[in-house]
Amino acid sequence: MARDIYVSDADVEMSKDVESLRIDRHLVSDLASFVPGRKRRMLDRIEEHGRKNPLSIVPVLVKHFNDENPKARSQVRASLARLTQSELGELALVDCMFSRDLRISSTAASILEERNFNSMNFLTTFKQVKNLVVQARKADVFCNDVEELVVDSIHTYREGRFDQAMTNMMMAKDLLEDRLEWHSHMRGYIKDVLKITPVLGRSGVQVDSIQDSIRNLSTAVQGREYSDARSLLDLRRQETRLWKQLWSLEEYITKRIKVKPLTELMVLRETDKRLLKSFEELVRSVEGKFQDGKAAEALSAVELYVRETVSYGYLAAEGKRLDTKDEAAWYTMWSIGLGLLKLVAPIVPNLSEEFYQQYFRDREGSPSVHTVPWPEPFASLERPAVVVEGNSKKQKKNSK
Repeated sequence: MARDIYVSDADVEMSKDVESLRIDRHLVSDLASFVPGRKRRMLDRIEEHGRKNPLSIVPVLVKHFNDENPKARSQVRASLARLTQSELGELALVDCMFSRDLRISSTAASILEERNFNSMNFLTTFKQVKNLVVQARKADVFCNDVEELVVDSIHTYREGRFDQAMTNMMMAKDLLEDRLEWHSHMRGYIKDVLKITPVLGRSGVQVDSIQDSIRNLSTAVQGREYSDARSLLDLRRQETRLWKQLWSLEEYITKRIKVKPLTELMVLRETDKRLLKSFEELVRSVEGKFQDGKAAEALSAVELYVRETVSYGYLAAEGKRLDTKDEAAWYTMWSIGLGLLKLVAPIVPNLSEEFYQQYFRDREGSPSVHTVPWPEPFASLERPAVVVEGNSKKQKKNSK
């Protein structure tokens, strides 16, 4: 049996959970029963086990969501609505979208579409990509990196970042279509060359070297690394890791700082000044990496800075000052929080804009992260700190 790109947790839980298998077997007959106690016991079992392990029960309910028996169908839908009101229940419903059971996946996508999850388009594209992967495997076309991108796209979708997940899934689809087309053309070329080698041989041409070259080319095609695709994949993965780090930091900052702080630089402590200075050094490092075409490395440097310098360094020692409304600490962390979004905006504009709108716009006033000025300590960075890809050479020349 061919391996799947992604095995949903819902399928795993439903297959190994004995209680959910029993519920599945008796669900319709019990819910449609004329004996009130029998129906009540089944509903209690669904509710009790669903609260403990929604991943095992939600797919069972989705499976019977459109059952022919109206009494059973009504009860199933009511139970599913209650269980998926919780975050875990809704995540279980999302995971059902990727079930191997087409009835479960299609029904889950239909339910989520009504909740504005953009699920139908995503599921359709995912199914197209799965079919392309099957074709690629049969043709010995390298697709391991694309499969990783697909799995990352699903995880991104489960986090609620629907637009980014769809972008990544479409990228996987385009990559596979291009590779299959290229492979088809290459195979045709190899066949044509091999057809004429006997004729060339009879004409006195040494064909051994030609055949060896063709064999080497065929082997290289099967194991080709596709460095461009790998770079894209690395960038997407790094963006996902950075998203989590920034989300945690911006939540921490804005939950404690309720108004935009205004503090003179002279009141800052040495620890505050060191952090602000380290950020300017980070800007220079990120600018250099991005200009050199190393976007993933640039984001990795930002992620490391947030985790090590800001979280484990400054906040571990000075974080309590934010809770006591220390104006200098507020000023420092507000500047860092907004500065980080300004820094990564040219590399990951959607991510930075999302966080700016959520955490800073109402207090900064500017309509976009791309138009808001740099925080006061970094006013000298008002020129673009990171250049837009494609204009890097021109920007370097102008900066000189």
